[in-house]
Amino acid sequence: MTDAQAVAAVQNHEIMIHALAPEIISYKMLSGDPKTKAVYEVTDRKPIGQTTYKLTITNVAGGVDTLVNANPPVGTLTIAGKWRVANGKLQEDVDIDGNFVMKRMAKGNVDKTHPSQHVKLLAGVKA
Repeated sequence: MTDAQAVAAVQNHEIMIHALAPEIISYKMLSGDPKTKAVYEVTDRKPIGQTTYKLTITNVAGGVDTLVNANPPVGTLTIAGKWRVANGKLQEDVDIDGNFVMKRMAKGNVDKTHPSQHVKLLAGVKA
């Protein structure tokens, strides 16, 4: 797999959405262009029920930037991610903002699920 193939996979918004929301119920584009930057409304199944949030995906050189804006029952939650491909590997830098409880829950979820999301994203190269 070349870096260009991996970048093409992460810049495919459909692949990215399904990797980030493995229990997805539905999604729709609210605005933008999936070839550059688009805002989506995503409804996902979570352990505490279903949740709907806004996801912005911006294609940049070498990968994508993602921004999740959610309003869970206990406050707000923002998860900003920078996904970059380098030397055939996917690297992710995540910044989580919210109240203490939401940050802790989101960090646990990111730490638990994102390694498998990396595999799913790069599997899009072979698909």
